[in-house]
Amino acid sequence: MSTEAGFVAVYLAALLVLVGVLELYGRQSTSAWASRVFAGYRRAVPDAPEPADPEDWPHSEVRRFHGVLSALVVAVAIVLAAVELLRHHRPAELAVLSTIGLLHALLGSRLLGRLRRKPVRRPAGM
Repeated sequence: MSTEAGFVAVYLAALLVLVGVLELYGRQSTSAWASRVFAGYRRAVPDAPEPADPEDWPHSEVRRFHGVLSALVVAVAIVLAAVELLRHHRPAELAVLSTIGLLHALLGSRLLGRLRRKPVRRPAGM
């Protein structure tokens, strides 16, 4: 396996990890009242405000935003894998690059399917 193909394979694997981190980060609560910073305040004040509804804007768009970022990273990875497959034709390089490229393609189809299904809610007045 050439050095270039090995480097790109490692880079593509790192991009898979990045997509996983983005997806995990997109699932985190965006409500300030759900954070540990305000936990003491919530206990001390009897009339603490109600937490924001996760379906209210901009909280409803956080997961979609991270999904679009993840899809962009996956698209870059697929293009990079395709270019490297065109440049390098040894069996080991073909096996490694096509496997990682296929993983990105499967992940990309899952991400795009989820982005198409989720309706976009607009705030009142927009």
